[in-house]
Amino acid sequence: MRIKQTFTKLSLIAMFGASLAVAPALSYAEEEIALDSTAAVVNGGIILESDLDRHTSELMQNYKARGAQVDELTARRQALQSLITRSLILQLASGNGADIPDMQLDSILKQTALRNNTTPEKILASYGNISEAQARQKFKEDYLINEVRRSSVRQRINISDNEINTYAKALKERGSVEPMYHIGQVVVPLSSNPTEQEYRRAQANAQKALKDLRAGANVEEVAAQYAVDSQSADLGYLPETAIPLPFLPALVKANPGDVVGPFRSSVGMHILKLYDVTKNAITPVKTYRASHILIKTSIIFSDEAAIAKLNSIMDDVKAGKITFAEAAKKYSEDPGSAVQGGDLGYQSLDAFDPGFAAGIAALSVGQYSEPVKSSYGWHIIHLDDVKIDKDSLNAYKDKAASIIFEREFAEAVAYWERGLRESAYIHVIDPELVRAGAGIEMDNTTTSQPQQNKDGQISQGSVYMN
Repeated sequence: MRIKQTFTKLSLIAMFGASLAVAPALSYAEEEIALDSTAAVVNGGIILESDLDRHTSELMQNYKARGAQVDELTARRQALQSLITRSLILQLASGNGADIPDMQLDSILKQTALRNNTTPEKILASYGNISEAQARQKFKEDYLINEVRRSSVRQRINISDNEINTYAKALKERGSVEPMYHIGQVVVPLSSNPTEQEYRRAQANAQKALKDLRAGANVEEVAAQYAVDSQSADLGYLPETAIPLPFLPALVKANPGDVVGPFRSSVGMHILKLYDVTKNAITPVKTYRASHILIKTSIIFSDEAAIAKLNSIMDDVKAGKITFAEAAKKYSEDPGSAVQGGDLGYQSLDAFDPGFAAGIAALSVGQYSEPVKSSYGWHIIHLDDVKIDKDSLNAYKDKAASIIFEREFAEAVAYWERGLRESAYIHVIDPELVRAGAGIEMDNTTTSQPQQNKDGQISQGSVYMN
């Protein structure tokens, strides 16, 4: 708002020109006030200093809790990277007309709470000491970011039937236990088309990180020097099936405490520290028999209208005026299941749209869902039965497809987010970062070093990313 007010005043000054003798001074003063509250310009949006300060503080607290000593400037650079990426994804969502009305947000909050065995109130409280309205806005933004990220990246991952079949057979033959690797990771980023100089610099940084880690340096502290997001360097325990294939041979041979790498990927150079290896029982393949009623939305039929229609249908079902199967045949807009009374047969969760799968997972047998949003529209789901499938190769195919997708997803997300940053206009104004000459994503930044004026004072510059 402050920057908008400033531009309005500046426009008035320009209109009246010389008739306002104080115009130049007022213009300069107004601009200084506005810029002081703006940490960065990201395309048409801004990141405020208050948001950067808050996110930096949160990162510093997180590092401290994990026993890492990271200086505030490094955390500030990392915080700004994360806020830039967040802003770009939200801009993409807004540009595509993505929004979540209050009624839909209430439904999503309930689904999320059920899935995580908590309450909507506790989810909102987890955002800290802010108002309920602010917490709802943060939750809404987080949900939109996850949805845009997943839908944008999903179409970039291509998995062949041969990959799925081969992996499904391996899963079925694996047995009842699987190795779990507790891993820490340092990623030295590369641009999408690195120059020879950049690649050599990344190799040198990766070798330095490798040497430091092998000498006992804290993984979090080393990773923070190169991080382009606010994720922890500790990846936790990962099943063997979730580890990218290029990393696996070295990890299988490694002992706890070993550092391996660097490994090249499409996003940079990776160095891994193996903390621990254990074995864990493999979760058996569950299949769910569910029935549903689908109501689709359109330009003339809103989310609110679809939810209201589903609630009206369920009122009749609960009142005994119509059975759920009869209602599905009459109202459902999924022609394949409508003729079966909404019955989808036995399927693993991996076979469903993520939103629909989350709705099923939150139910107990015999229970009806609240209206659930998927990429197809809005659903009411009834969970008819759950069973363990130990023999069907089809069930393992669904699991294999899901594992392969998730294994490739993290790298694909990093690649996609880097593309967003590389194609964006990003102008960093934050005085602390500019004064220190701190680059924002080294592979994509021209940083103006602090300059001395004729009086020997350091003048503030700006960091541009194009």
